[in-house]
Amino acid sequence: MKKNKLALNLALFSTGITGVLVGALVVNKPNIEVNSTSFAAEKTQTQSAAAIPDKTYTLPNRTLTADSLSKDFITISKNVTPAIVAIYSTKIVKQKPNYHEFMDDPYLKRFFGNPNNKRFNPDDDQGSREQGLGSGVIIDSEGTILTNNHVVEGADDISVSLPDKRKFKAKIVGTDPKTDLAVIKLEKAKDMPSAKLGDSTRLEVGEWVLAIGNPLGLSSTVTSGIISAKGRADVGVADFEDFIQTDAAINPGNSGGALVNLNGEVIGINTAIASRTGGYMGIGFAIPSNMAKKVMNDLVSKGKVSRGFLGIQIQNMSESIAKRLKLSDLSRGIVVGEVTKGSPAEKAGIQPYDAIIELNDKPVYDVSSFRNTIASNDPGQTVKLGVIRDGKKINTTIKLGELDTKVAAIAPVQSHENEAVLNLGFNVEPITAEVLKELGITQKVNGVVITSVNPNSGAAESGIMRGDIIQEMNRAKINSESDYKKVAKTIKSGESVLLKVLRNNQPLLLAFTYQ
Repeated sequence: MKKNKLALNLALFSTGITGVLVGALVVNKPNIEVNSTSFAAEKTQTQSAAAIPDKTYTLPNRTLTADSLSKDFITISKNVTPAIVAIYSTKIVKQKPNYHEFMDDPYLKRFFGNPNNKRFNPDDDQGSREQGLGSGVIIDSEGTILTNNHVVEGADDISVSLPDKRKFKAKIVGTDPKTDLAVIKLEKAKDMPSAKLGDSTRLEVGEWVLAIGNPLGLSSTVTSGIISAKGRADVGVADFEDFIQTDAAINPGNSGGALVNLNGEVIGINTAIASRTGGYMGIGFAIPSNMAKKVMNDLVSKGKVSRGFLGIQIQNMSESIAKRLKLSDLSRGIVVGEVTKGSPAEKAGIQPYDAIIELNDKPVYDVSSFRNTIASNDPGQTVKLGVIRDGKKINTTIKLGELDTKVAAIAPVQSHENEAVLNLGFNVEPITAEVLKELGITQKVNGVVITSVNPNSGAAESGIMRGDIIQEMNRAKINSESDYKKVAKTIKSGESVLLKVLRNNQPLLLAFTYQ
């Protein structure tokens, strides 16, 4: 699992084979009008008029509609709950019981026999059964169900229970671990109740939502809350994250259930919570319905998810890199670290050190949202990029390729750069076969390797680490130690230094000021 940037632990609830991720459930906004009469400092018979100034504070008149909101909740619950199912998954795990160390005792063998004799240990071959519980959303009358991948992953048997007590067997149509989504289909089902998928792009922070699922095995549980935030990434659940955050109460068993707005539309699939205790703490996450639609339609029609592919390594922009790349607007943009040979990006002329500031005429602020947008497009579609190169803006149109499931769509590089840089503080050596072996690099690479870093130096603060391989300095190729020394001699005090290093087989850009 990827590193979770939240201070809280990400609770991935697991009962048996499935980690039942408690999903974020958000409720769509109600038209709540609060009835508030004029708020006055009222005098009582015991109060002195002189002691209490006669001031009146009037709030806008609003009509209290709590009763109508309650009726909306009731209507939505009645209409949507029949389509929210409980999913029971079973997996056979073949592993031998861990009692052999005790059976080495001759005294115990007299009573229990030889543990290596399969006659007396049939479970060794049959394996043990692990069971998991989650939720799912029926999206059509034929019994197609949208749920989380972790609810059904690796399952040997899937049973589904409806709120009306009907039970069905189900088979997996397709799974997508990159978004933690899966589609299953009920066997011999027809005329099933179904829920409508809404448009998650229309959500606003503060809207009311209802979370419907089977927490802790309590079927058809409905809770309410609001949308706390949108576009949450780096949660650590999947490769492509664009979570809706909610404070609706969710617990183990809610995973795969519905997050519903006040129009009765499913606008999210509950997936995870952040918690110190493993239980509800007011921070939950749901996969947006628009992302779920794309994945579901691909899995149903093609058996796999097709995603757009550019072929670039990118990282978030930092102030020091932005200045080095001559960007006037330091508040936006991402930087290209490497371009894959033969990729759509290379064919369109994208180059390392390009700063991508626009995607389809909209500002680009971070890697996560950019790669989600690219991946949401089908192969063959075109996208328009606005790029800054050497201080000049370039617009280019790119026809997307198809993402190979074995590679990242646009692999992000984790930047460890800190802006408080001081000066150079590291030593380098030539790259040898021994160095490559120690770093776990099998292919031939050029450059110099950093052997030590002064922990009090600006280099250390900028994120430079021992074992980094410097391949470029100030955009000049570094093939040897002499190349490095030649470029280093040209750097004057107060100038910024831009390094392209190889770390864990991934390119990374780092910048600092030489003092």
